[in-house]
Amino acid sequence: MNEWYAKDTSNKIRAVFKSRMQDGKRCSGSIPYGYKRVPGDKQTLHVDEEAASVVRRIFDMAASGASLAQIGQTLSDEKVLIPSAYEERHHPEAARNHSYHDPYRWNTTTLTYILDRQEYLGHTVLCKSIRENFKLKKRRAATPEERIVFKNTHEAIIDQETWDQAQRLRKRNPKKLPSGTYSHRLAGMVFCADCGSRMSFSSPESKHRDSDVVYDSDSSWQCSKYRNMYVSCTSHFIKTSTIEAAILNAIKAMTKEIIENEDEFAEQLQAAWENQNTQVSSESKKELHSVQKRIDELDALIRSLYENSILGKIPERQYQRLMAQYDEEQTVCEARIAELKKELDVVETTKVDLKRFIKLIRKYKDCETLTDEMLYELVEKVVIHSASGGRTIYRQQQIDIYFNFIGDTFPSQIEISRGDKKNLTEQQLAKRKKYQKTAGENRKKKRAALREAAKTDPQAAAEYEALLQKGRERCRKYAQNKKLAQQEPADTVPIQFEPSFETPEEMKGESA
Repeated sequence: MNEWYAKDTSNKIRAVFKSRMQDGKRCSGSIPYGYKRVPGDKQTLHVDEEAASVVRRIFDMAASGASLAQIGQTLSDEKVLIPSAYEERHHPEAARNHSYHDPYRWNTTTLTYILDRQEYLGHTVLCKSIRENFKLKKRRAATPEERIVFKNTHEAIIDQETWDQAQRLRKRNPKKLPSGTYSHRLAGMVFCADCGSRMSFSSPESKHRDSDVVYDSDSSWQCSKYRNMYVSCTSHFIKTSTIEAAILNAIKAMTKEIIENEDEFAEQLQAAWENQNTQVSSESKKELHSVQKRIDELDALIRSLYENSILGKIPERQYQRLMAQYDEEQTVCEARIAELKKELDVVETTKVDLKRFIKLIRKYKDCETLTDEMLYELVEKVVIHSASGGRTIYRQQQIDIYFNFIGDTFPSQIEISRGDKKNLTEQQLAKRKKYQKTAGENRKKKRAALREAAKTDPQAAAEYEALLQKGRERCRKYAQNKKLAQQEPADTVPIQFEPSFETPEEMKGESA
């Protein structure tokens, strides 16, 4: 009886609170950091400029790619009061938390709480937590569908663009390291096209060479599942300079298209977006239909199996085994149907925002280098495909660049044509000739220095004599192979010789 009375009272109180929240009235006494109440008005939030400036700075740093740890360290170093200490000092009547270790020590939990609040956009968000049972005090976070949101109810502190960019960059979640030397601005934005995993970054500082030589390939990316014992994937190796160059070239190409004919480019973008979404939607609907059909078949099989078991046509052991298999398959199918419906909802609700994208592209129409601001505002992610051509001059690799507001409407692909192959071959031959010439000059200088040292140093004289003997032996083999090649019939394949480092004339001149 007492339990029934407590449950009934709980339901009535819950109904009153829900009715107030549906009317847009705040039921909680706490207000977000950056706002304040005025006497006589408990519902409207008014901007507290001193705290609001800190909130704006937090969002600006998050929108520029700074991590939560970096933001917290910056505010702590500048001795900015944390929200609890600020409320206690400036609004003691509204302060609720009086116990903290350091009034200037910002942690990631506080920053996450601030960056998650939609109230800074000017919206009122109610019913953010739910108590499932009146017997328990534990509450759970409400899902986005369970929350009640009223838009534009008070003055906003953050604009929508800054909010969107900050949330996008928070999803990158780059690897947290004790030192910043091994991180990169592309961290969390580069993905493998085959397994979908994030690509891991290899920093030049991680090479630990004795010399200070740094190569372009030292800063590179490869699939994080490469050489994984559980998930097999290829390397997908690519240099950082290649990715950044591809992004910059794609931005320049789009800027050129917009400047030349903005209306035509917008129509192409819209058509490509609709075509892409239609294709994804049709594939998902087709799979959804097939999965739903399989569930109906399983229902019929289970019904038939139950009837046969009742009639005694199959043993109980077989009935239990088959029923367990059908039940497991049904569970998998139901989970897949939920995923497909969610994907279709995302496709239907997501729209291409051409105006915002074109506005951003125009902002960087004269770009020559890829800046951090440009990268974070325009690029959502980069997908790297497996390369073909091996470690040769004909290596080619597809790079898909997903832009904010338009997605992967125009994938960027690096290809090599026949004309490019010819040019690359000529460049490679010229490079090889230059290398051989430089190497020959260095050998001559080294040998001349050894010959001079041999006049006074017995050890140098022995080394020089051994070098001469090695050259004479090489010249003898060269002459012998050449004589054998001249004696071979014309229809046979000639013997291939490895060119020596010195010609016989050089060796004769030095031995003299």
